[in-house]
Amino acid sequence: MSDVSAARLAQGLAHHRAGRLDAAAAHYHAVLAVEPRSFDALHLLAVVVHRQGRPAEALAWFDRALAIDASGAPVHANRAAALRDLRRTDEALAALDRALAIEPRQAVALANRAAVHLDRGDPQAALDDACAALAIDASEPSAAYNRASALKALGRRDEALAAFGALQRERPDLAPLPVHLGQLLREAGRPAEALAAFERAVALAPADPAAWTERGHALAELGRHDEAQASYARALGLEPDAPGLLGHWLHAKLQGCDWEGLDAAFARLAAAVDAGRAACEPFVALLTPLSAAQQRRCAEAHVRLHAPAPSAAATWAQPRREGRLRIGYFSADFREHATTQLLVGVLEQHDRAAFEVTAFAYGPPARDALRGRVQAAVEHFVDVQAASDAQVVALARERELDIAVDLGGATRGGRPGVFARRVAPLQVAWLGFAGPSGAPFVDYTIADREVLPPERAGAEFGGAIVWLPHSYQPNDDRRAIAARPVARAELGLPDDAFVFCCFNQAAKLGPDVFACWMALLHAVPGSVLWLLRPGPGAVGRLQRAARSHGVDAARLVFAPRLAPQEHLARHAAADLFLDTWPYNAHTTASDALWAGLPVLSRRGETFAGRVGASLLEAAGLPELVVGSAEAYVDLARDLAHDRARLAGLRARLARERLRCPLFDTAGFTRALEAAFAAMARRHAAGDAPASFAVPR
Repeated sequence: MSDVSAARLAQGLAHHRAGRLDAAAAHYHAVLAVEPRSFDALHLLAVVVHRQGRPAEALAWFDRALAIDASGAPVHANRAAALRDLRRTDEALAALDRALAIEPRQAVALANRAAVHLDRGDPQAALDDACAALAIDASEPSAAYNRASALKALGRRDEALAAFGALQRERPDLAPLPVHLGQLLREAGRPAEALAAFERAVALAPADPAAWTERGHALAELGRHDEAQASYARALGLEPDAPGLLGHWLHAKLQGCDWEGLDAAFARLAAAVDAGRAACEPFVALLTPLSAAQQRRCAEAHVRLHAPAPSAAATWAQPRREGRLRIGYFSADFREHATTQLLVGVLEQHDRAAFEVTAFAYGPPARDALRGRVQAAVEHFVDVQAASDAQVVALARERELDIAVDLGGATRGGRPGVFARRVAPLQVAWLGFAGPSGAPFVDYTIADREVLPPERAGAEFGGAIVWLPHSYQPNDDRRAIAARPVARAELGLPDDAFVFCCFNQAAKLGPDVFACWMALLHAVPGSVLWLLRPGPGAVGRLQRAARSHGVDAARLVFAPRLAPQEHLARHAAADLFLDTWPYNAHTTASDALWAGLPVLSRRGETFAGRVGASLLEAAGLPELVVGSAEAYVDLARDLAHDRARLAGLRARLARERLRCPLFDTAGFTRALEAAFAAMARRHAAGDAPASFAVPR
């Protein structure tokens, strides 16, 4: 290299080190104009171009440098960074392997390889490299960060919390750290502490949509839905097409009973779903007017985003051994939760001579009575809340399950990555998620002919369906109801009024349903509407909505949340439970029927909107299912004016409660076991899953 070129190269390097990248690039180009095969100029120009945010162009310069000299480790390591930015992770890993083969004790290269392993979904390899880097240089910040990230990805939450906490004490100005801490605190069931972390995150990086989104999650978990909606709105303004974000915002809006602009929001969601975007969690989609076909597209997009692509491991199977069928139930909700309230009786009724039952719990830790019943009911209770998806799969496979039942599906806390890797030869979707799984790794979905009519199953769900003989929903016939009678006055209800009741969550209420309820209050003088108390913002909006319909807001009575036994007992103070649509009452309707309160339901167009009809058919009250909003208002009004007819329905429900299929826990369990046995026989014969009905 000439003296002039060497001087220009030195000047470029000085600008480079000072952060004056444009000036540095100009000097490197000047050198290359004279000496086009200058390795140093090519390599340094590639680094500058990469730092300027042009990885594809940088890669071309790196390749020109390597064509001249491939013996140096730094050029391979720097080239790997460009490849990583281009999401060419296999090539990035190969480039780092080459750099480390030349110079094995490069802490930065090891730390960077840890980051690539994280990108590729291999947190254990990432942890190994990050620890190796720290053994060489304990002060390397990227190694410490990647170690903490690997611990988090491996589900080693306490260690990850400690690692990120130490990093934050060292670098309180580093914006991603409080986001990681907040996520871990949310997973640990500590939303208030998580919120404090996310407040730090948005203060440090107000233009980071992830920080605003996570802040919204914490606020939602704390029941502060108006603030959550505002936080999600900030995130949407920064990244309108972020996966799931539109749905999070919409869910907070529904939870707050904020119905302004709702039609436009639903139309925006429908357009995103039709475009194939994962704009919404499938659970939220069930609360909207999306069609059954759109709900399925939404679920499929969710699975593509959150579950790994099928691999050889996803086709894993095992030879059937002799003995009892081994059933594994997987859930984040083995605690005081609606799904477990329904399921626990089935777990207790399982035939131990024919079935070996294991519960895999991956939700936050809990010590309530319902979790205790689950632990006593199953033969094996495996707490995997701190395990990675791969670790859960390994634990499940060790137990040689025949059938794995996903009780959560696409609800929050679900683990699609577990089932995508396949934990059993047969995988079944049931109970917790009232919509299509959208997953190619689900072999069977359990339903009934009301919620999923056979002629609609292929279009709405796909895959193999098992139709149980009555309702798909189990119930616990041991549920206790508090014995002490509760006077209406204690509940804030007028003694002489007709009490319409709905204890559904606020997100299921909507302007169309509410308009029907207001028509009923007009049609039945002196009547009141008894609702589960939502957040303060929602209460005010519902009261204003009532006044806009010409109804005194005092006729809305709000019930506080109570312990389960007391909650069931207070149903006796109501006269008629009014269901919602497009998402019916599910566990809430079963609560009312178990407590002896008749339920009026409108049959909908999707699985979630036909559950009310399924429950009423199984309870022996099919005449309380209607097909339109007009018929809903007419029947509710007629029952309010015909007390004798309503009393007859109530007496029939009381008489048949312990004899009807809906509350026959043992009979339901036998039908479910027959379904499992039929699945297993078909699999043992080498036949693919196929739809069938369990006979009555």
